[in-house]
Amino acid sequence: MPDIQTSPPSPPASVEALGLRGSLFLAALLQAQQQRIPVAPTHAAALQVMDALQTQMLIQVPWPADRWTIRPDAQDTPIEGLQWAFTWTTHDPTHLLTAVEEQLQDWAGDAEFAVQRRALWDELARWESELFLEQQLLKHRFDARWARDIGFVFASAPGLPIARWRYCCWAAVRQGASVAQRQCTQAPALIREAIFEELKRRLRYLATAGPALGMFTPFACLPESAVARLYVTHLVPMGWDYWTAARPPL
Repeated sequence: MPDIQTSPPSPPASVEALGLRGSLFLAALLQAQQQRIPVAPTHAAALQVMDALQTQMLIQVPWPADRWTIRPDAQDTPIEGLQWAFTWTTHDPTHLLTAVEEQLQDWAGDAEFAVQRRALWDELARWESELFLEQQLLKHRFDARWARDIGFVFASAPGLPIARWRYCCWAAVRQGASVAQRQCTQAPALIREAIFEELKRRLRYLATAGPALGMFTPFACLPESAVARLYVTHLVPMGWDYWTAARPPL
């Protein structure tokens, strides 16, 4: 039997062919370069954004190496410091951000993309929650990597407003600090477990709490990262609802 030859995958032929997630992520990378803001809420989230763009053959990255030794066209994300190079030749990069933003606006009210818009909100909510937990851990001089533990409970409260996740993170880290002080211990495993258990306890509390309780909103309405800003300005205009409301309806 002759070998079946398969064609190598091709990059998208147009902006529309990027799809909703790809368009949002590409716009986030380009906007971050223009405005000197984070690509995504966390460093790990920025890696996921860039990995998705690499999979679509829009950019190249030096991974598993941290950086290329020599590559004249390489760029660095301004905040995360992640190196990448633009390889998509379908569009002129100079005008690409505007084209992608216009496409996102076209899809904003399209019922066909409602499920995808909600899935993106879930992704953003987890990243925003993990960022806030990282910040609280660093404030108390704990290991910021513990913030990844939120992934083990995130699916247990679908649609919980980001502001409520922030409240849970704040309360959980305070509990960890209390354990460290009360027991005069700096045992990382003990403190980390106390934080994780308090996170779960606060989630159970919010299941019966009033809608005005357990809300920690940031000082600014607009999210810090490019991917979140584009979401709330182009896909789902939300304002403060980005922080205080449940995920967008289908």
